[in-house]
Amino acid sequence: MPLICGVDENGLGPRLGPLVATAVTLDLDRGADARALTKKAERLGIGDSKAVSAHGDMAWAESVALAALSTASGPPEDADALLAAIAVDGVEALRAPCPREAAAQCWGEHLALPAFGGDVREGRAALDRLAKNGARLVRTRSAIACAKVYGEGVARRRSKLSLDLELFEGLLLDARTAAGIDLDAICGMVGGIRSYRDYFLRIDPMRVVTLDETKGRSSYRVHELGTLTFEVDADAGHLAVALASMIGKYVRELSMARLHRFYAGHVPGLTPVSGYHDPVTARFVEATAPVREKLRLPVTCFERAELPRRSAQSGVMTRSSK
Repeated sequence: MPLICGVDENGLGPRLGPLVATAVTLDLDRGADARALTKKAERLGIGDSKAVSAHGDMAWAESVALAALSTASGPPEDADALLAAIAVDGVEALRAPCPREAAAQCWGEHLALPAFGGDVREGRAALDRLAKNGARLVRTRSAIACAKVYGEGVARRRSKLSLDLELFEGLLLDARTAAGIDLDAICGMVGGIRSYRDYFLRIDPMRVVTLDETKGRSSYRVHELGTLTFEVDADAGHLAVALASMIGKYVRELSMARLHRFYAGHVPGLTPVSGYHDPVTARFVEATAPVREKLRLPVTCFERAELPRRSAQSGVMTRSSK
């Protein structure tokens, strides 16, 4: 049986914070029932991150993420150690685009883990139960686009959906390289795209064979990758995607916690925010404006830049218009 790789994204639509795409690779026992494993995971509390975690309620997702990223020496002790363990291109690649004046905002605050009351022992117990039922965690990696990288990527690709798909592809290729064998890859749907073959940016479309393209599901055979399926609500129907959704949500929330901690040092009483388009986030943006102006912090390192609505809705760019 090929390894199962689930990929999902967190934070495609917010105003603040990173876009995080995460891939989780599982090794299933021969003959294991993937659907039954997903149901078992649901009973353990592992599922779509929107259902099992939320801003301000991240303890369980933290427990699972810390267990998933633990090594022989234990779980990561702080946010930097966690990023070193999970970032697909490494921490230095994450820091490289950061202007000197913005470094303190994103990297200056030490954040010890667990940060949200999680318990690695509880997360490890859940993963051990899954392993006993035939699903072992092999690899977890995230591709993280901070506000600056997100804005540059959207401008370059002419669509946030295209940027999202590019992150997915990088994670899939990394997972295949690490595995050394073909994967059975399952991804959450990227926007409303139904036919992906001509939209891939890192995968050669000439090496892609269409297997199925129906409402809510698109499946392909990709040379030197394996099978690749995009599915609506994949995080609710597939264990690997559910884990990717939960862990990616946690990685994004850590970033928002560090952002809040930095500005709370300048603005007493500042409320933590999700970064989405809501009144609390709007007040956060307004309250921090004088600090950002004083520190000469580039707005592109704080708030996401988007294309004008008409351009943003034009869809994912094709390879010919790259």
